[in-house]
Amino acid sequence: MGVIRFHVHILRIIPGWERFFLLLVLSANAFGAGLDRYSQLVMSDSGANPRNGVRVTYLGTNGYQFEFKNHALLVDPYFSRVDILSVALGARIQPNSSRIADSMRHLAPKVDGILVTHGHFDHLLDVPIVMSKTHARLIASGSSIDLAKRAGASSGDAVTAGDVRRIGPWKIRVLAASHDRLFGKVPFDQTASQHSGPPQPAADWVCGEPLAFLIEINGQRIYIDSGGTTEVLPPARIAPVDLAILGMALPDSRKRLRAAVDRLRAKYVLPSHQDDFFAPVEGGFVFGKLTDFGTVARPFQRHEINSHLILLDYFRPWTIP
Repeated sequence: MGVIRFHVHILRIIPGWERFFLLLVLSANAFGAGLDRYSQLVMSDSGANPRNGVRVTYLGTNGYQFEFKNHALLVDPYFSRVDILSVALGARIQPNSSRIADSMRHLAPKVDGILVTHGHFDHLLDVPIVMSKTHARLIASGSSIDLAKRAGASSGDAVTAGDVRRIGPWKIRVLAASHDRLFGKVPFDQTASQHSGPPQPAADWVCGEPLAFLIEINGQRIYIDSGGTTEVLPPARIAPVDLAILGMALPDSRKRLRAAVDRLRAKYVLPSHQDDFFAPVEGGFVFGKLTDFGTVARPFQRHEINSHLILLDYFRPWTIP
């Protein structure tokens, strides 16, 4: 009973979202299952020689690499996998250089650009280091650019919904998006950081303006976001798309899944941001504590959605047919 009273006392004195993350630490008895149960949905290229076309590599969390010929584009590259206790206690978090180096061995030699959907640490924390090693151009919201610069990034291209950017062979349309709510509120939902120094605890990595992207390359169209709500759906005018990567970390995202897929008329649907992003990737894919892939898969299994549901494992490329 003394241990329980201690935990309750700690929860009372820890503010806001840090309290919620600590509650996850204290209440979780075991991690979720891995991909084995859904192995029939896991796609990857077979054989030593990759096929011609646009290759997609899952980097973990909501991170992706898209490759075409000798060009690559990254979205939300995050490799450090900060532990949940550091987030819960409001400790200073920083990139893990060793994990970044290990993961970057899977990246293409030439990276043209880095797209960031919003400013939370699990999307933006590692970007300044990845930029310094790849010399890639950063495209993100103004608040995310500000955070990245204060964390060491040399530059950035601030965009808003409606903007279009061309980098090498890539055409990128910037689209409006929203962020999932947790208990009715977006975590760390400020539109700008509350101080001018380098971001330190997770709470400094504020959401800012969430963005989605339509990436056009080699006659194929890829939509990607990191989650959202039913209030802000992908625009029907961009349909159809070859691949829709839809964040599915929280209940809000699962509620809008069918409406988003109907809007996009996607050939393939890849649910994203479902792994436990506090666990190192070397331990293998594990579903996050708040995800529910069974609910995500059900309308596809019942043939209520006319798209192919797929999954990707860490660092195993798949070429879009």
